[in-house]
Amino acid sequence: MHEEARNANIADTIFAELRRKILSGDLKAGERLAGERELATKYGTNRNTLREAVRKLEQARLVTVRHGQGVTVADFRKTGTLDLLSPFLQASIDGGEVAHVIEDILEPRVLLLEHATRLAVRRADKGDIERLTDINDLLIAAFDRGDAGVVARGFQRWLDALIDAGHSLIVRWFANPMLDAYRDMVERYPSLWVLEPSFPKHLRDVIRAISEGNEQLAIEATRAYYVRVDGALRGNLSPSTSQAPDRATDSASVPQDSEGTVVPMRRRRSPT
Repeated sequence: MHEEARNANIADTIFAELRRKILSGDLKAGERLAGERELATKYGTNRNTLREAVRKLEQARLVTVRHGQGVTVADFRKTGTLDLLSPFLQASIDGGEVAHVIEDILEPRVLLLEHATRLAVRRADKGDIERLTDINDLLIAAFDRGDAGVVARGFQRWLDALIDAGHSLIVRWFANPMLDAYRDMVERYPSLWVLEPSFPKHLRDVIRAISEGNEQLAIEATRAYYVRVDGALRGNLSPSTSQAPDRATDSASVPQDSEGTVVPMRRRRSPT
């Protein structure tokens, strides 16, 4: 059993490495992978473990496997699914394409969150509302004291709780890759992490809408908030995604300008 687990970990590592090469363009569509024996030797494993990694690539629609023709890299831009969104944002070296991907997902994300909030209004139970309220209180306190790290992590928990409150398997399946991509986007491009002064009000309005069963308020609160946030995010896309990732190491305060308008939350870099 220990050996099986070890081989599975090796297969996952090989899969992740080959996936990264495909998504970054190091391995291009139509290109054939090296033979099983050569790849197994390269990665220091046996052919059965190598085959498992290739099977995972095939399931992810990143390669095609044909008897007698070997393994060919697929055009993931045509064959891929949303499961590739997060690893693509991590692997891609084309800042322009990343910017387009991020911009193109903003509106579907809002529509998904509007629907998730509507379902939460209809289906949330007492435990769901208590969970959301507890996270709300932590987020607003962190926002008020300018703790960007806690806000970033807490908001992921809040979105998870909101989706759970809708009790929809389909919404959860659609949401998971988007939430993963959102987390990775913020990690890789922290200058795109945008908050604005109405964040606490947005959280309170959504909780009130769910508690009162007010679908109209829930939808309006979600739409209004993300229109403001995404407008600021779009303004930051080009400079943020056209350069090397700006890795964050510590938190900073939540900034506002003199008129209280939307300002990106940027984290300071550690001294070099």
